[in-house]
Amino acid sequence: MTRQQLHVALRAALLSRNVHQVRALRAAHGLPAFAAAVAGCPPRVAADALSLLPLDDRNAVLRHLPRPVRDSLRPLGIVPAASQPARRLGWGLLAWRGA
Repeated sequence: MTRQQLHVALRAALLSRNVHQVRALRAAHGLPAFAAAVAGCPPRVAADALSLLPLDDRNAVLRHLPRPVRDSLRPLGIVPAASQPARRLGWGLLAWRGA
């Protein structure tokens, strides 16, 4: 399937609100091709497509999108999920002594 065909298939799946088809297109064509199809959509359509994906897939597709496309999705509420910060022990815990 060419990029244009994938773009058309994605738009058709979004038009019919077929969540399973959107997820199947992402799984079948991989991240780079799916991200390229999403990048070719207007921001509201791209946000709609990404909102139908599970959080892990959405973040993976966002990482493959060009920065201007990601920036255009930010006002629509599509932002990468914050990664969990690594937990660090403070020096106070290391110096603690039991009574």
